[in-house]
Amino acid sequence: MASSIPFCGVCEQSNITKPSIIWCFECDEGLCSECKDHHSRSKGTRKHCTLPISEYQKIPCDVVKITQTCSEHNEKYTVYCKKHDSLCCGSCIVENHMECRDFDKLTDVIQNTKLSNAFYEIEQSLAELSDNIHIIRKDRENNLGRLSKEKTQIEQAIKQARITINNHLDKIQDDIIKMLNETEVNESKIISELLISLKENDREITEIRTKIENIKQHATDLQTFIAMKELEKRISSKDQFLQSMINSGNFKDSDLTYNPNSTMQDLVNRIKNFGDVKIEEKPCNLVLTRRKNKQAQILLPHILSRSVDNINLKLLQTINETGKVVRVFNLNGTKDFEVNTRTYAFDVAYISHDNTLAVTSGESDTKCITIIDIQSKQIKKTIPVKSKYYGIAVTDGKFICSTEGKGIQLINPNNNSTIDIVRDKIPVYCYVALFGDKIYHTNNQSNSVTCYDLQGTAKWTFKNEKVLRSPRGISVDNAGNAYVVGESSTNVVVISPDGEQYKEVATASDGLSNSFSLDYNRSTNQLLVSNFS
Repeated sequence: MASSIPFCGVCEQSNITKPSIIWCFECDEGLCSECKDHHSRSKGTRKHCTLPISEYQKIPCDVVKITQTCSEHNEKYTVYCKKHDSLCCGSCIVENHMECRDFDKLTDVIQNTKLSNAFYEIEQSLAELSDNIHIIRKDRENNLGRLSKEKTQIEQAIKQARITINNHLDKIQDDIIKMLNETEVNESKIISELLISLKENDREITEIRTKIENIKQHATDLQTFIAMKELEKRISSKDQFLQSMINSGNFKDSDLTYNPNSTMQDLVNRIKNFGDVKIEEKPCNLVLTRRKNKQAQILLPHILSRSVDNINLKLLQTINETGKVVRVFNLNGTKDFEVNTRTYAFDVAYISHDNTLAVTSGESDTKCITIIDIQSKQIKKTIPVKSKYYGIAVTDGKFICSTEGKGIQLINPNNNSTIDIVRDKIPVYCYVALFGDKIYHTNNQSNSVTCYDLQGTAKWTFKNEKVLRSPRGISVDNAGNAYVVGESSTNVVVISPDGEQYKEVATASDGLSNSFSLDYNRSTNQLLVSNFS
């Protein structure tokens, strides 16, 4: 933006420094208060275009540098050469454009430039770029949030896997320890019982040996002979016991051994990690606005005012669909997706800042506005309302609706508050459209179309029952022409921006039958008309 306040150009010629209060574009210099008065009264400059210096400072610096004089000849631009698409001064024409024949006065060319389609296209393209960047940013932010959630989920899954493995290892460890204890107890019991038996036999043998020693020392030979027979039997019995123990294998050494499950070793050798973590890429479901069929436009006067007489329609495609659903189609007429609504779907409007659709419930008993997320292709939320809303349009995230029996209302979906723009007992099945600072509304009962400003002041009303009866859907093109579908008149009528001119552009012969709604695509210059069935 132009920052510093320029000095008065006239005073500077006299070596006087005074701050400017206005800027004259034709003189290409600033003027102080005294010079401004003289400038506004002088015959040669009184009609010059001036601007308060505070507003001049708001002009971007690169635009400020654009002058009305030719940098090569220091003369004012006067004409526009269509052939070379350039501004020309008198000397430019003599030196470089003598063979050119297609000129326009520069004043005619630049008249209403800010209202031209080309300027509108620039604004729309910037808005589109901003919306697309917003959509992409939101998608990437969602992706960041999703990555964080997925990381947490995967981390929990890894920990849960570890817990599951630990629990299983603890269980099989307890099982093998239990088996170890039981095996050791059983084997120890067998050996202990054998030791008890051996100890008892050893005690008896010791008694026999003591008895033999006593016999040997004190008994008679007869006594010794008779006792010896008995002792032989007992010794033979003990010998048989010992031999039976040997034969039964009771004297084999018992050792506890452990043979690890080979799978356990494989678990250590083969399983080196819990798994892989990687990024899985897939196409995102971004729905970006793409302006189609763009054409370079030269800023000429005939572009600025588009007569309805020059508007003609060409049938491109017929789409047959019925049902109590909201269907979204691609530009080529193929169906993208559909969403079943809980209520009757009357009218729909696109909300660009969050890529959603707002759908009114019309005559349904359940009064609401349904919000459908285009990316997820699901109902995002349902906003309950107190009145029956029919036609709907969107501005700055708020809804402008045709409300049965109440008029045109502005609804804030964030707090459900309503503001009356137009108070009128309007009938059912009325539609609204927005373009710039204008609201367009159809009234099928009075067979009229009314244009309001945003404060609700009527600018014009179109009513011609010979041409348009039971007007329903309405939409506006880039030039401000309003397209209205007549249900009873079975036609589409286009009305000029001032409401004075009209033209019938489609009839029953074009396939219209009980037509209810339409929409003009300002990007492709295509008109979509729907028949009610």
